[in-house]
Amino acid sequence: MHTQGGRIVTVMGIDIKPGYSPRSHKTPRYAVVILRDGEIIEKLDNITLYSAIRLIIEYHVDILAVDNIQELVKNSRDLSRLSKIIPSWCKIVEVTSTGEDYVKTEKLAQELGLNQSSLSPIDTATVVAHAAYRGIGREIKLPSDRVYIIVSKGRTPIQGGSSSDRFKRSIRASVLQLVKEIKEALDKNELDYDLVVKESDGGLERGFFIVYAPLEKVREIISPFEHKNIKIKVKPAARSRSIKQQKRLVIAGIDPGTSIGISILDLNGKPLLVYSYKNPDREKVIETILAIGKPIIVSVDVAKPPEYVKKIASMLNALLYHPDEDLSIDEKQRLVNEYISLYNIDVPDSHARDALSASIKAYKQIKPLIEEIESKIRDISGLNRDEIVSKVLKGKPLSEVLEEEFMKILIRDELRKPKLTNERKEVAYSTEELQKLQVKINELKNTVKKLEEALKKRDELIETLELELKLLRKRPANEEYERKINQLQVEIETLKKAIMEKNNIIEFLRDKILSLEKIILDTALGKLTIACKSSIINNCDALPIYIDNAMNIEESIKRARNSKTGLIVSSDYRKLSWENVRVPVVEANVIIDLGDYVLVDSRVLSEIKNIWEKIDELEARERKERILKMIKEYQESRKNSSKV
Repeated sequence: MHTQGGRIVTVMGIDIKPGYSPRSHKTPRYAVVILRDGEIIEKLDNITLYSAIRLIIEYHVDILAVDNIQELVKNSRDLSRLSKIIPSWCKIVEVTSTGEDYVKTEKLAQELGLNQSSLSPIDTATVVAHAAYRGIGREIKLPSDRVYIIVSKGRTPIQGGSSSDRFKRSIRASVLQLVKEIKEALDKNELDYDLVVKESDGGLERGFFIVYAPLEKVREIISPFEHKNIKIKVKPAARSRSIKQQKRLVIAGIDPGTSIGISILDLNGKPLLVYSYKNPDREKVIETILAIGKPIIVSVDVAKPPEYVKKIASMLNALLYHPDEDLSIDEKQRLVNEYISLYNIDVPDSHARDALSASIKAYKQIKPLIEEIESKIRDISGLNRDEIVSKVLKGKPLSEVLEEEFMKILIRDELRKPKLTNERKEVAYSTEELQKLQVKINELKNTVKKLEEALKKRDELIETLELELKLLRKRPANEEYERKINQLQVEIETLKKAIMEKNNIIEFLRDKILSLEKIILDTALGKLTIACKSSIINNCDALPIYIDNAMNIEESIKRARNSKTGLIVSSDYRKLSWENVRVPVVEANVIIDLGDYVLVDSRVLSEIKNIWEKIDELEARERKERILKMIKEYQESRKNSSKV
């Protein structure tokens, strides 16, 4: 039964009225029945196809059911026109088609319990509606227009430093937000699409949508947009060319992503195509596969198949193969290298490699079945191995398929027997001839049974040998092999440590560079000043002197006094006072050590200036006191001499 996300499903069954045809000049008339949740809600007779399409929109029909698509369209061009007017949410299902075979509508009616002696158009519409509701039939894929929506950065950031990283992250976050909004809009309008993104730190570098809808419909929802930082492009995809589908059966491997890897093998395991596309257009992938063959298996290299590949497998009516666990890079490389050496093929990139490894893995999975079928039909002419493989993979028991094929050969051989030239009517089989035919059938059945028993014994032998092989593979490797592994593991650990050390150095240097950038900026803005160390005072002109060695204090004081500069000291030299040495002494922290020089806060210059003013005032005051003292002493000496 069809379900769509748990909601109620509406199905329209349609059947053409007698005397009408899409190929005639008269406008065809149809009988229509509409089911909602399995119950008939509307019956209409003698309406046009355009009226039926109006009802599809009015009732929001999910499935349009027919017994033959040619009752609606006369050729592929008409089918393309139909795809432009039928809503995107509505699927067309041909209920009489079940893959390889076709079922009569009368037989469907019996299976559904809708027995009718003869089916009128309204009865047929009822039968096909119920059949589609119960999941019978195959979907007719309408050729759809495709539109590309590309969300990307508007410009490449050129700013430097940490602000550049923030700017880039901001743009990537904007791309991510736009992609989310477009996805929500497409989901809300129930448009079919594929989405591929290129992830980056803080968001997305690029988002690429392939929308399977007309350009006009897409532009009603999403409009082109361009900004200096971000842009949205909406453009139609190139129209697909018509291709002639090949009949040979193949295995397709697909690796989806920003680029799509495609690999195609025949049922002998021979590679027919190993390629990759930069544009992950689902229709183009399907065209590429169908141009080479009809896929019976679509395979991937991961345990959880992507939704993109599920859609392609469904559209191709193929089985979807996936391994129980994701294939490791080593296993994929081993499988691909094996094929490169066998077939001398070119594998262009990692996407093509992954697709090829997926198809090889799928082929190896069904190879025992293929070999079993080959062994059973060997030396029997008229049997198609690939068709038998296809039917068995779709769930039919091998014995049943072989019996059907043998019956076809017998009937075909009987029909090929030469008829009497003077008889124009069909040959009628007598009871005796039918008995002989039945005897032959029984003989063939016995032969098949014997062959199956022989093959069963052979299969048991193969299983025994495979078990022995597995046990041999599980045996421990020799000492040389283990030594080599241990050596490589030690080398890997050493390299990991070296990489970690290098990363630590890089991180340290990065922090150092950022610190130096800030210091240079602060120096340029006048927030920092340079001072020379006391160990090189002979090379200092008028720079403040930083005391880095107690042995150089006397010489540094003399140089500072002569150059009218000051001393910069750390907390270790707090006892050094400007009042004692009569040069400015300022305590300050070193911002950065530059070898012979240091950088300190530029406020030390104003402090040195203020202290020099204090020193000048102090010395002036002391000079004045000395002069007054000398005058006083002179006056005292004069008084004493006059008394004498």
